[in-house]
Amino acid sequence: MNSSKLKILPQPSSDKLSQQFFLVGTVDVDAVDALETLYVLPPECIVELNFSQVDRVNSMVLAQLLKLFELWQHRNSQIRVTNVNRMIGVLFKMTSLTRFLAEELVSEAAKPMPAPTPVAAPPDLTATDKLQIQPQPSRTAPEQLFSLYGMVDASAVESLQPLYVLPLNCAVTLDFAQVQRVNSMGLAQLLKLFQHWQERDTSIRVVNANRMIGVLFKMTGLTRYLSDDATTTADTVKLTAGVQAQTAPAAATAAPALRRAVDQTPPAAIQANNTDRLSLWVSAQSSQQMNGWYFFNTYLQRHLGREVHLELSHGAMSERRKKVEEMDIVFTKPFEATRLMLEHHYQPLLRPIDQTDEVTLLVRSDDKRQTLADYKGGKIVTAAPDSFVYLLGRFLLEESESSLTNMEYIFSGHDIKALQMLLKGSADILFMLSETYKGLSGLTRKMLREIDQSETAFAFHVFSASPRCTEVGKALSEVLLDMNQDSQGRQVLADLGIPGWIKPTTDECDMLSMLFNRYAL
Repeated sequence: MNSSKLKILPQPSSDKLSQQFFLVGTVDVDAVDALETLYVLPPECIVELNFSQVDRVNSMVLAQLLKLFELWQHRNSQIRVTNVNRMIGVLFKMTSLTRFLAEELVSEAAKPMPAPTPVAAPPDLTATDKLQIQPQPSRTAPEQLFSLYGMVDASAVESLQPLYVLPLNCAVTLDFAQVQRVNSMGLAQLLKLFQHWQERDTSIRVVNANRMIGVLFKMTGLTRYLSDDATTTADTVKLTAGVQAQTAPAAATAAPALRRAVDQTPPAAIQANNTDRLSLWVSAQSSQQMNGWYFFNTYLQRHLGREVHLELSHGAMSERRKKVEEMDIVFTKPFEATRLMLEHHYQPLLRPIDQTDEVTLLVRSDDKRQTLADYKGGKIVTAAPDSFVYLLGRFLLEESESSLTNMEYIFSGHDIKALQMLLKGSADILFMLSETYKGLSGLTRKMLREIDQSETAFAFHVFSASPRCTEVGKALSEVLLDMNQDSQGRQVLADLGIPGWIKPTTDECDMLSMLFNRYAL
């Protein structure tokens, strides 16, 4: 597969209104110039884009495809996209580009999902992943059976509304066999629904949830609403959390904690910054971002019209010269960002689009042990005990193998030291942020082997502003949200490997707050 700069090759057609093109290469930020040639097609034509020779579509250029499709739609052109691979199909559906297409997106990812039971046909999911809920026949009157299809995310609010009017004292079973993913906003909606059902003495079962959804249910305490025979992956969702945590406050009271914290008036001890110089703390997601953040800082100074002093943290560079809570603007990891919001009244501003913090479980490549069960009684190393990486890694480990609940944990202080300890044989398993692992050199990666990896789409790095810099935070948000509108901004985003920025929702922040209160305190 050719991964070079995008080329667009016109194909001959006997119909003058039919415009056919082969796309060859990678559709990324460098593809903007190549796409310009497609803006001059005649109106009311039929455009077919063949993606068979495209290996990857960078999310940063999806906005360019959106503009192009909108133009064609305005000119009454029909659009067909054929021969896309699975991941490109997923991206098209996630970004709703499929709504512009005249025919079904031809890809494995776009095919309808099979029905979990023969009693009812599944809804058509070829055009959207929006959550759909289909009632199923039940043997007993009090029992209510529902099959869920698609994604449980922010858009699930409308789909879940009919479930609020079920009769009192019924038994509800939700079949998650065709649910692809549940994110933090979806979990917040499920939490509200489960609380409502609990108040109406409704018994709740969740069946056939995949492993990642089961982990999220246990992490967030949603399992406490489920009856004892609730199942996941055709087995039981146990009502005991995998991580030995403090007694958790009820999510109903923990969730609003972040909202209360950021709405409070800042303590009098916090003084306004009387200088024009701003301090920026950045906890880089990977080593590949390091140069990009310096370019980002230059870009930010130019657009804010103020001097910005950058403190950059990653791996071996994590030795702090200043406390993070003394900084004006901070871009940092999920739990640290949550701590700043709860304890120091920082205001959440923006998070990266389509990027969440995941964990990879690593062992040495020459280690002869093949399964997680083989590591019983071993040592696990990771950077810090109060990080989302540790929490998620431990849940993932203990969800995979119950015999690993009493492992010895070592906290090295930062990722590079943890990696060195694993390679030297001082530990058996390493929990590492997936982005950090991807940023390691090829030589280092050859010395490692992945034994497990999360796919939760739950937590994320966050930009937040000190309470003394509220106006600066607003200006910063405007600059970041407009970065995709100019060539320099797009190049900086490309250097960072970030497609753009989006405001975190209250539900997303509340779920992080709940996890922080439950496990990190």
